[in-house]
Amino acid sequence: MCGRWRRPQRVTVWGGLRRFGAGPVTVGSWHDPDPDPPPGSSIDRLWRGERFVHLFDATQTEAYRDSPSYREMIDSSGCRSSIAVGLRREDTLLGVIAAYRQEVRPFSDKQIALLQNFAAQAVIAMENARLLTETREALEQQTATAEVLQVINSSPGDLAPVFDAMLDKALALCGIAHGGLQIYDGQQFRAVSVRGLPEPLAALLRQGYRLSPGHPMLRLLEGDRFVQIPDLTQVAPELGNVVRIAVEAGDRTLLYIPLRKDDALLGVIVAVRRQVRPFSEKEIALLENFATQAVIAMDNARLLNEIRQRQAELRVTFDNMGDGVAMFDGELRLAAWNMNFQRILDLPDALLAERLRYPDYIRILAERGEFGGDDIEAEIIRRLEAIHQELRFEHTRPDGRIIEVRRNAVPGGGFVVIYSDVTDRKRAEAEIRAARDAAEKALQELQAAQASLVHAQKMAALSQLTAGIAHEIKNPLNFVNNFADLSVELLDELKETAAPALATLAPDTRAEIDETIAMVTGNLAKIAEHGKRADGIVKSMLEHSRGVSGERRAVDLNALVEEALNLAYHGARAQDASFNITLEREFDPSLAPVELAPQEITRVLLNLFGNGFYAATRRQREGAGPDFRPTLRVATRDLGAAVEVRVRDNGIGIAPEIRDKLFQPFVTTKPTGEGTGLGLSIAYDIVTQQHGGTIAVDSASGEFTEFKIRLPRAAAS
Repeated sequence: MCGRWRRPQRVTVWGGLRRFGAGPVTVGSWHDPDPDPPPGSSIDRLWRGERFVHLFDATQTEAYRDSPSYREMIDSSGCRSSIAVGLRREDTLLGVIAAYRQEVRPFSDKQIALLQNFAAQAVIAMENARLLTETREALEQQTATAEVLQVINSSPGDLAPVFDAMLDKALALCGIAHGGLQIYDGQQFRAVSVRGLPEPLAALLRQGYRLSPGHPMLRLLEGDRFVQIPDLTQVAPELGNVVRIAVEAGDRTLLYIPLRKDDALLGVIVAVRRQVRPFSEKEIALLENFATQAVIAMDNARLLNEIRQRQAELRVTFDNMGDGVAMFDGELRLAAWNMNFQRILDLPDALLAERLRYPDYIRILAERGEFGGDDIEAEIIRRLEAIHQELRFEHTRPDGRIIEVRRNAVPGGGFVVIYSDVTDRKRAEAEIRAARDAAEKALQELQAAQASLVHAQKMAALSQLTAGIAHEIKNPLNFVNNFADLSVELLDELKETAAPALATLAPDTRAEIDETIAMVTGNLAKIAEHGKRADGIVKSMLEHSRGVSGERRAVDLNALVEEALNLAYHGARAQDASFNITLEREFDPSLAPVELAPQEITRVLLNLFGNGFYAATRRQREGAGPDFRPTLRVATRDLGAAVEVRVRDNGIGIAPEIRDKLFQPFVTTKPTGEGTGLGLSIAYDIVTQQHGGTIAVDSASGEFTEFKIRLPRAAAS
């Protein structure tokens, strides 16, 4: 196809470049002792990247002039015109197709293209052969791995078949003369599987041994990925007697592959060849894969043993549980139960052995009267509703025992039913509740007695204080009041008696005397007025010291509030004719009579109404604006076991710093001299101590104040 040859021609596939990883160059019978092609030769130029090299006359090249070996090859072959085409995969030179003529006659472009096509086909053939080889090797390795995994799956917890299968596959795939798999317990190595060794030596390895100084496996303990000794004869003196014995037995290439988990050495795979042939990376990777599978198998065996041990422990625990437990699978069939389940429900062995479905089991229990006289079908439907949802209830068995039933779904299907005999617990709970109620009642009585005692102590202290005030102030105060009144009368008599004499005096003198007498009279009137006020304070203190009392009876609260409201309003009008306020009422018409002490509650209401009147009118006086209208709103409400009275004014409000101590004695919201500070304290005692109710206040400065009273309908027994 490239033309007729006048003399014998040659076409050579050159694949012997050492720099490509092969042997020396050979063309025909000629051997080049120098493995590297001479500079400027066709092979050299292809190596440097040219796609093909076409020499019109090989005798006219630089390589011919400078390289004696190259010149000898050209002269001996008679080569003149030549073409060399590289075999390339991507940018890698795999080989050369070379053709030459023994005359100077260059190759045509078509001939060059033909050789390039042949080169491309050669590369494809080489690549296919490589891929086929790799595929076959990979398939063999995958098959071996799959077979090992099958052994692992078929022998859970039994490691001997797994290790034997691994060694058999390793020997077959990696050309191993003999080997073994040894485990390491932290102190010594012990063979668990051996192949290709005499039985006496294998028995010694199974007994276990410690590593001697210089042993190659010590490097595995230091963390090396693997240890390979390509030629034991070259290192035997350095590694001691163990290696020397191996060399004497004919071993040459040695490989140790560690079994590791989390950097801990668990064992080693030992592979030995009797010829100097180091293991390739693929073979090492295969053995490392076997080592990984061995670690997985060991871990699985450990976990399986732990699971079996835990299962045994759980079974013992399961059977010794105080509750009865039964598990139903995804098909609602009885899968497992413990002894207490059978005992609590009195189920015979034969019935449980049938492993009934849940509906059949419920039907049998219902027909036995387990759920009382209810409709059996309705009970079955109720139990089967929302079968995968949590269920919890109690029922009483025919023998009177109380059983608590709990049903919990299991992930993946099915559920667990738990039966607990709570008869004793229910009895104990009832006793505890009775004891707790008795204790709470006793505590309430004790608290009431304590509160009464504290109140009595406070009243006693106030009584002593009031008695002291009465003794120390009352008599001098009476003298002040009496002598003030007497002095006013004496002045009036003096004016009448001295009137004729005063008439004779000069007008200026008479006017001065009259003014002085009027001033003295006014001063005496003020003395009498403030004396009476001081007397009122003393009387209030005496009234507070007497405490609260009164007979309780059923009262129409709405009528009582209305009466107190009218009384407070007209009393305020009597003291100040200009007083005026809007009264708003919101009484609950359905309010039934309430048991209380009407005189004492009226006393509380009058105090609250009076305070509301004062706060609202004071805000008006202090410039609330022409549109401001003093208002007091009173509401009642039925709360079932209690009643509520609300008193709200739109007055000046109560400052926050006073609000928290408002119900303490001698605390007042009014300016000095305008209040005693005892009204709300007395009201608090009446509501809380005498009636067992509550009184609370809500207020905003400059906006409103609202008192809320809650009274129980009936007195505590």
